[in-house]
Parts: sequence; C-alpha cells; structure tokens
Amino acid sequence: MGALTAAMIATSGDEAFVMLAMVPRSFTVLSGMLIAVAIGTGVLLDWCLRHCRRETPLPAHTYPVHDDPCQCYPRGRIVQQWRDCTLARASLAATTSLFLAALLIGEVGQAQWDWVRVTLLLTSAMSLFIVSTVPEHFLQEHLWQHTVKQHVPRIFLWTFGTLLVTAMANQHLYLDQLVQASPLMVLLVAGLVGVIPESGPHLLFVTLYAQRTIPFSILLTSSIVQDGHGMLPLLAHSRKDFVVVKAVNLTIGLAIGLVVLAAGQ
Repeated sequence: MGALTAAMIATSGDEAFVMLAMVPRSFTVLSGMLIAVAIGTGVLLDWCLRHCRRETPLPAHTYPVHDDPCQCYPRGRIVQQWRDCTLARASLAATTSLFLAALLIGEVGQAQWDWVRVTLLLTSAMSLFIVSTVPEHFLQEHLWQHTVKQHVPRIFLWTFGTLLVTAMANQHLYLDQLVQASPLMVLLVAGLVGVIPESGPHLLFVTLYAQRTIPFSILLTSSIVQDGHGMLPLLAHSRKDFVVVKAVNLTIGLAIGLVVLAAGQ
C-alpha cells in the first residue's frame, strides 16, 4: 500500500506533458518535491499499516498481455514495411515530418534556438525514427490505437476546454481577485478535484498557474492528490483501498499545500 500511494503521489497523469510544455522550470521543481513527498509518505504509511493490520495479497487479475515479442528495430524488414505501408504509418510519418520541417524553418517553436527548441527538434527526430522503423504490431497497437486514438484527443479536448473555461472565468469572475480573497478555499477545491480518478479536470490549475493566477502551493496540492487515471484499476478491485489511498493523498496534499502557502509560495 505504501508503494502504491507513493506511485500515485509522484505521478501527475497527462497533466505532466502540459506542465512540461507550459512551465518546464516549475515542473522540474515540482517533480523533485513530489518524489520526496511520495517516498516519505509511502514509508510512513507502510509503518502505520504494519502496526494496524496485516496486509492481504491481491487476487490475480487478467489483463491483456501481448504474447508476441516486439522487436523495436527489425533489421532487414524495414524496407518491406514501407513497401506495405499502412495508413497509420503514413499518417504518423507525414505528420511528424511536417512538424519537424516547420520547426527547422522557424514556423513552430521559439524564434531563437534555445533549449526548448532543441528539445523539440531532438524528440521530433526520435519520434520520426520510431515511426519509420518499428514493426506493425507496435505501430498499430501501442502508437496508433493507444497513444494517438486514446490519449491525443483527450489531452487536446481537455486542454482546449480548460483554456476556454479559464478565459471566460477571467473575463466574468475575476479569478485574480477570487484567489487573493480566499486562497485557502481555492487550495481546498484543488485538493478535492484531485480526488477525481481521471486526467483532465486538474488542467484547470495547471493553466491558472501558468497564467500566474494561483500560487505554486495550489498547483502542488493538486499534483499530490491527483494521479491521472492510474487509480481506476484499484477502484475496480477494492473501493476501500481506493478510499484509503485517496484519503492519505488528500491529507498530505492539503497539509503540505498549507505549509507552502503560509511560506508565501
């Protein structure tokens, strides 16, 4: 239970990608703090549970497992894969190539060649290499079916929706004044929203922090409590254990958030 709780505190779900793009320096600091809090909380929780109850082993579950070994660089078969090119490979390769070209000529990214633009260039080139060389199984099942069809639309819609809601709220609700008037209330709301076992709702606080509307303490609280959709399997297995993990994360998140907020961050 301690290891599970630590993993859930340390992770940030799909929001990690958005934070890495919008507030990379803060995300680095945040990640270090999350790791420290996660390890400390996990050790403390395991110590408490050993004195309160005996751990019971989890029953075996049947999850989809890919039996076929996946050779990520099938030497000698790459040319044949392109001769039998599928729509998925062509679409991913074309999209990545266009993005890489736009990045090189300065249509995408920063105007100057800083570390952000170099990172985008390296990751885009690596993405193109992966799409061009991996076997069909990896391309179809892992990249296309899972990443492109499931995660990309979800991240896009949640990000667009959050930006839209934030813009409207800033126009009509004066969020700056609301946060200044009752930061404790906003911090509590961030913690409660973090209980939702789904990636997306927490992007609101990422966006508000990127716009310097909320302090770092509220983003920290949200990140400690939320864990993307990593808790959904546990919710299906044991609601009791789900509540225990979320209660611990919420308590730790609010406590540390209050301390950081009192310190002026």
